[in-house]
Amino acid sequence: MDEKRKVTQEELDNICILHNKFIEDEDGGIHAVFENCSFERLSFKGKQFNSAAFRNCEFRLCDMTDAGMCFAELNNVKFSGCDCTMFTAEEAAFRNVTFDKCDLKSAVFTHSSLRNIAFDKCETDGMSMQNCYELPEAEIIRVSPEDLRKMSDKEGLILQGCGGDLQEWADGINSALIDTDILRSPFDRLYVFENEGLTNIMFPFEDVELDVGKLAMWRLQTHEQFGGTWLSDYVPNRLGGFIEEQPAQEQKKPDCPLIGQDSNIYNLMGIASKTLKRNGMAEQAKEMCDRITSSGDYNKALCIIGEYVNITSVDDDDMEESEDEGMEVTMN
Repeated sequence: MDEKRKVTQEELDNICILHNKFIEDEDGGIHAVFENCSFERLSFKGKQFNSAAFRNCEFRLCDMTDAGMCFAELNNVKFSGCDCTMFTAEEAAFRNVTFDKCDLKSAVFTHSSLRNIAFDKCETDGMSMQNCYELPEAEIIRVSPEDLRKMSDKEGLILQGCGGDLQEWADGINSALIDTDILRSPFDRLYVFENEGLTNIMFPFEDVELDVGKLAMWRLQTHEQFGGTWLSDYVPNRLGGFIEEQPAQEQKKPDCPLIGQDSNIYNLMGIASKTLKRNGMAEQAKEMCDRITSSGDYNKALCIIGEYVNITSVDDDDMEESEDEGMEVTMN
């Protein structure tokens, strides 16, 4: 377990002053970012840490009454036995956050994005979570520029120069577009590629609900920041155009007896991979394994396997073998 640094009350008070100067864009202001910190029996009462970041932190027996963390980032954070009456965290990002035996009466979390937030034995009378939304962990697929040239049938938003944590990019863009009513369902898959020395992300439009007109305005307004462009513009202008692939006969998904096998995902992945390779689909086997290992979710991994093979029962497979044996006996 990581050793957390204990923050004192004096340090907290001083950081709060500097952070609010930062928010007000005053000289000497500092953005408050707490990492691997422990707050024990400290008073946050009435303090405003809007837009601050708390990563891998623990709050124990703290007075959080009337404290503000609007637009804040809380990642891997635990609150234990804290008085959070009238605590306000509107439009905040909660990732793996637990409130344990806390008083959350009249706390406000409206319009916040949530992933793995838990309330264990807490007082929640009057707590508001209106318009909060669950934000799934996006599937990140690495592709080459050549792969993009084969996507003439797709459209998407490309952002350029996306350094740092790719999941944070997915969360940030999803939250920004949902909060501005551009996106009604989050992007749960994104494509990442390298070109001209930059890491770029393509957010595909398939299987998402969005307002394309509003997104076009947002893209223009944020172009200086993100270099946003459409896939249909980027490929012709930066990659030499789309490659029109010759129509080929669709390769049939092979049957794969997974029902009745050991349900460990790596076991199922191995069986499916061997099935694909036996059917001359080694490239698809590698692609499937790469997607599964980066999915981070068991159910999502099962869905990915189903995209490559027809999932059948072990009993069906045994029955087919028995029928084949019976035919051989008859023929002899």
